[in-house]
Amino acid sequence: MKQPNRKRKLSMNSREHLNQDGCLVQAEEEKKPRDGAAPLSHVSSVATQNTWSWKQYLEEQKAIAAPVELFSKDQSFPEHENGFQVGMRLEGIDPRHPSVFCVLSVAEVCGYRLRLHFDGYLSCYDFWTNAGSPDIHPVGWCEKTKHELHIPKGYRKDKFVWMDYLKACKLQNAPKKLFRNRSSNGPMPKEFQVGMKLEAVDRKNPSLVCVATIADTVEDRLLVHFDNWDDSYDYWCDVNSPYVQPVGWCQENGRTLIAPQGYPDPENFSWTKYLEATHTSAVPAEVFKMRLPHGFLPNMKLEVVDKRNPRLIRVATIIDVDDQRIKVHFDGWDHKYDYWMDADSPDIHPVGWCGVTGHPLERPYRANDVKILPGQAVCPTPGCRGIGHIRGPRYSGHHSAFGCPYSDMNLKKEATLQDRLREQTQANLELDSSHSKLENLCSLNFSGKHEKVNSQSRLVQQAKCLKIKGKEDIDLDNLFRGKNKNTSKNTDYTFLL
Repeated sequence: MKQPNRKRKLSMNSREHLNQDGCLVQAEEEKKPRDGAAPLSHVSSVATQNTWSWKQYLEEQKAIAAPVELFSKDQSFPEHENGFQVGMRLEGIDPRHPSVFCVLSVAEVCGYRLRLHFDGYLSCYDFWTNAGSPDIHPVGWCEKTKHELHIPKGYRKDKFVWMDYLKACKLQNAPKKLFRNRSSNGPMPKEFQVGMKLEAVDRKNPSLVCVATIADTVEDRLLVHFDNWDDSYDYWCDVNSPYVQPVGWCQENGRTLIAPQGYPDPENFSWTKYLEATHTSAVPAEVFKMRLPHGFLPNMKLEVVDKRNPRLIRVATIIDVDDQRIKVHFDGWDHKYDYWMDADSPDIHPVGWCGVTGHPLERPYRANDVKILPGQAVCPTPGCRGIGHIRGPRYSGHHSAFGCPYSDMNLKKEATLQDRLREQTQANLELDSSHSKLENLCSLNFSGKHEKVNSQSRLVQQAKCLKIKGKEDIDLDNLFRGKNKNTSKNTDYTFLL
């Protein structure tokens, strides 16, 4: 594989430039420092001051790298270089709403990764993904596959035409050859049909298994939707994922199945009655083929995207594992920053991935490595170089605890993606009814009819069901540290039981 050419010539009229790490970015007014945020160029790049060797580090730590064969195709070394360029347009999934396909533009290119921007929205909603991600598609894909395209803000749905949009704005669409062909993974088994029912793990709360529906299928993947819940809980996975199981799996394995919201008598949920009432069918049990256990073990080293600052990839160690997840620790950092992530996450990579793809690697933090220049504004959080901001890509950097994604005051805040659709909807709701604190969601009820339901905290309802059934295998204290995503204000639900 060829090394990405990060020093290609840029047009004199181009709005592109190279940042301090050699990543291609698009100049934007929004990236100017505001509210005291420090410009990225003012931050000393410790990771690039001198060379760092994985081989030497592993020898010093008497550690081993996670074997390459444990990583999936989406995680391992790419077969092709990243050919995307800043400004190219494409179609792709909104990470916060996996059923929504949007008009996107490439805002930054770094190694094999892309920062994608929702056309018509602020850059605070931008997100990072790999160039080979199955979540991105060429212009015209939605029309070809009969998927609805969420058009840029300010455009009318019945008036938006891709080619006219590109021509009017003098934009370039990303060539089809840049998108990964996943046909080699094999076709989707015909038994997996949209509308069929199954049991699925809630990836945000992996101890819970819920009633779910196949909401969509694309190539070798299916979209899991939890009945009577909004799409923020949805996720894409392949048919062999350990997160999806046949109807009846919970009963056979002594697990509690979480019934759909609004289901009468949820502690006595019946699949037979539910399938009959909703006029649906279950995915045949015999077509489920579980993949082998992930194989990761504690103390293995790897490279991991930092979810608190997703433009960065850090040296990390696996400190714990379970059936579907690994717990990662960033070397040199306090253990309060450790967190669990899916073993099949596209944000974990084998040792050497950054070096091969040309992406900067944040080496382990050591206090004596920090060199402060005279007059330089410095973030007070140990290990933080002032890169990134709690408010996302809208700010390029920070020099205070207020903007630091790692400061104690921000540690419990969700420093990942902001939800543009929910914030827009919430603003409209507050204008319509300032006294209302709950959104009304239109859902399919047990009888198969659509009705308005008050969206109670999902975790509250689930835990009540678990307590009724007398299950003691779930840590309810940890369960209720989540926030209700359907209220206008964040609410701590530890007191509701």
